[in-house]
Amino acid sequence: MVGIRIVFFDLDGTVVDNLTEQVPESTVRSIAKLQEKKIQVVLATGRSYYLAKPVGDMLGVSNYINFSGAYIRLQDHEMYKDPILPQDLEQLRRISQLRGDHLSCFGIEESFSNGLAADIALPILKNIDCQAIPDMFTEREVEYMGMCLFLDRGQIEEYRQISGDLQFYHWGGDYPNAYNIERLGNNKARAVERVMAHFDIEPGEAMAFGDGGNDIEMLQTVGTGIAMGNASDRLKEQADFVTRSVDQDGIEYALKYYGLIGD
Repeated sequence: MVGIRIVFFDLDGTVVDNLTEQVPESTVRSIAKLQEKKIQVVLATGRSYYLAKPVGDMLGVSNYINFSGAYIRLQDHEMYKDPILPQDLEQLRRISQLRGDHLSCFGIEESFSNGLAADIALPILKNIDCQAIPDMFTEREVEYMGMCLFLDRGQIEEYRQISGDLQFYHWGGDYPNAYNIERLGNNKARAVERVMAHFDIEPGEAMAFGDGGNDIEMLQTVGTGIAMGNASDRLKEQADFVTRSVDQDGIEYALKYYGLIGD
């Protein structure tokens, strides 16, 4: 196979074990070996930058795709950002307040929450320290790149009608009422293309790991797409290879299978 020069890793359910909320030691070792071989490593996640950075720091990684592609930071320099428009933020805030739905809003370095429907949202967002949501987004200079919406009484169609500039990603699985919201046109695949162009890397020289629906396009964009053993069936169908689960050293297993690292 063509020599791999860059590997993209989804975070939750891929690098981080969702059950233990820890990074397996085998994954830490494997990523260190990739970097020793001068292979670029990028964390590609729906998380905000400040929530992904502690994992990156622990792994020695400084390349990030955040908010599922709305923000890219490479080697401590911002490369791309596409925040949600203030008027759309205000409409989301207003409707969620009226409907009693939980809305969390994520900037690059901070987050806010309206505190509603806490019994639905807080068990999922338990590690996120959200300040009280501001009354008017238009009065703040902070840029918000992504949002999490947890429906209690509202319907998602009410939110879709706010603007044609927004896109809604349904979490699926165990979270039927949960959605990520970003600005239309951003996704991991487009972000991966931007990063490959920056490093002058061809798709055939790239590999990606993922476990969820928002990883499908990313795996299709690179030459070698790898689904975790705990991945959704949809993703497995699109992958070039299905490795073991995150808690069964899946990343290490796949990297050894493709000869990128040794024992």
